[in-house]
Amino acid sequence: MLLGLLLIVSVPLMLCMPLTADPALYDLQAETVLEGGVLYRDIVEPNLPGIVWAHIAVRSLFGWSEYALKSVDLAIVGLISLILCLWYRSDSRTGSGPPMSERAFVALMLLWFYFGTSEWCHCQRDTWMFLPALLALLLRRRQIERQQDPTASAASIFGWGFLEGLIWAVGFWIKPFIAIPALAAIVLGWILVRDRSRILTDITGVVSGGLLIGGLGTGWLITSGTWPHFWEMAIEWNPTYFEVGRERWTWDRLWRQQLRFYPFTLAHLIALPVAVVALINCRRPSDEKDRLSDSLLAAVYLGWLFQTFFLQHLFDYIHVPEVMLALTLAIRAVSGSLDFRIVSQNQFNTGTCMRAPLAGICVLLALAFSPATDWSRLQHWQACLSEGSTPAVKTGLQHFPLPDWNELQPALDFLSQQELKDGELTVHNVYVVHAYRELDLRPSTRFVYLDVLTRVFRDHQEEIVESLDRSGHRFILSSLLENGMTPEQYADRTAAHALPDTFPREHLEEFPYQHPVVFRSGQYVIHEVNGSAAPLNPAFSPLASISRQPSGQAVE
Repeated sequence: MLLGLLLIVSVPLMLCMPLTADPALYDLQAETVLEGGVLYRDIVEPNLPGIVWAHIAVRSLFGWSEYALKSVDLAIVGLISLILCLWYRSDSRTGSGPPMSERAFVALMLLWFYFGTSEWCHCQRDTWMFLPALLALLLRRRQIERQQDPTASAASIFGWGFLEGLIWAVGFWIKPFIAIPALAAIVLGWILVRDRSRILTDITGVVSGGLLIGGLGTGWLITSGTWPHFWEMAIEWNPTYFEVGRERWTWDRLWRQQLRFYPFTLAHLIALPVAVVALINCRRPSDEKDRLSDSLLAAVYLGWLFQTFFLQHLFDYIHVPEVMLALTLAIRAVSGSLDFRIVSQNQFNTGTCMRAPLAGICVLLALAFSPATDWSRLQHWQACLSEGSTPAVKTGLQHFPLPDWNELQPALDFLSQQELKDGELTVHNVYVVHAYRELDLRPSTRFVYLDVLTRVFRDHQEEIVESLDRSGHRFILSSLLENGMTPEQYADRTAAHALPDTFPREHLEEFPYQHPVVFRSGQYVIHEVNGSAAPLNPAFSPLASISRQPSGQAVE
C-alpha cells in the first residue's frame, strides 16, 4: 500500500520537476548529430559519447518533450529497483526466496530515495549506466554457476560471457567508471571458480564482447568524422578537466552531499561491514545457495564506492547507484537473511520480532527527512496534474533555485521578440543553458557551458574569445547569481535595463558585463553585443570565484 501511495504521489511531481543543465546539453548534442553536425567539433564535451547516443535513441523514438525524457528516466529507475528487489532468489532455510514484504520494502526504500533526490540526480549518466551494470551482473552470477557446473560446455561459457561483455561495454560508453565494479565482479568469479581453463574461456568471451561494442563505437566515431575531434578532447583538453575536479574534492563538500541524501545514507553504516563480511565468507563451505548473490552484490557495491570517491568528481548524481546498492544490502542484512558467520557457527539474525519495528523506523525517518514527502513539494501535486510543468511549478519543485524559472521567463520572452537566428545568442552560465531549447536556437559557439569551460580550460581562453568574436552573436544571456552576486545584492527591481547599483564596479570591463544591458529580470541580464568578448574572465575574477552554486553540481 505504501509503495502504491508513493508512486501515485511522486510520479507526477517527478515528471514536472525541471530538467537540469546536463540533460539539456545532451539534448543539444543529440540534435547537433541528428542535423548533420559533428560531436566534439561543434559542441565541446569532455566525456564519452554514450549518453548522447542514448539521447539520440530516446528523442528519435519518443520526441523532444521534457516529459518523454523524464519518463524514460523513471522507467530506468523502475527497472533498477525491480532487479534489486528480485536479486535474492532463494534461502535454503526457508526453501523459498525472501518474502514479498521484504522485496516490496526494498522497492519502497529505493524509490523513496530516488524520488527525494534533487533534479541534478535525474536523467544522469551514472544512474543510466547502473541499469546495464545490473543486467551484466545478473549474467555474471549465472556465469559463475555455469563455470562451477561440470556439465556446462565451453561454448556456452564463452557465449554467455560474450553477451555479458556486450552489456558491460554498453555501460562503459555511457561512463567508463563502470569498469571498476565490473572488474570487482569478474575477479570474484575467478576466486570462486577453480577450473582455470573455464576461467580463461569465460574471460575470453567477456573481452570479445567488450571489444565488439568498443569497435562498433569507435567505428561510428571514425565514419561520422568525429574521431579527430574526440581524440583532441581526450589528449589536449581533458587533463585539465580532471585536474580541476580533483581540486574541488573536499571533506566539507562530501559531508554536505551526504546530508542531502539523508536519511538513506545511513544504510552505508550497515552495508559497509555487511559487504566486507560477505566477501570474507565467499569461499567458506556453506549450504547457503544465495551466498553468491550476497558476495557479488557486495563486490560491486565496494567497487562502486571506490570509483565514486576516488576517481570521480564530487557531484550528487554520481552517488545515486551506490546508495541504492547500500539500501539493498542493508535491508537484506536487517531482514536476518544474510549470513554473518566468519569463523564460528554463531549467526547474526535480527529475528522476526525486530523486523517490523525497524521497518517502521525507516519509514518514519523517510517521512520526516526525505524531500519526496515534504509538504512544501507535495502541495504542488494538484498543479502538476492540472497545469503541468509550468515555470511556477518548476520553481516550487526544484531543490536548487537555479535557474529561477519565474525570473527567467521574462528574459526568454524578451529574446523571443528579437527574432533571433541560430548562433545569434550566447548563454554565459551553465544553469541558463535551457534558453537554447526554450527558444529553439543553436548555440553561438561550441563552448556551450561557457563560464565553466572558461575556468576549466584555462589554456584555451584565447581560442574561446576568438570563437565568440567570429560567431556573429547579437545577444548574451547571463546570471548575476551564478556569477557571484547574492539575491539581496541584485534585489533592486527599478532598473529594468541596467545592472543593479550594487554590482562590483571593478568587473564592469569583464565579459559579459562590458556589453551594454538591454534587459534585466532579477538575476538574469541580457546584453547586446558591442565589441569583443575579451577580456574573458581574466585571472579567475573574484566575481566568478565567490559563485554561490549548490555544492556538488556540474558548475563546480
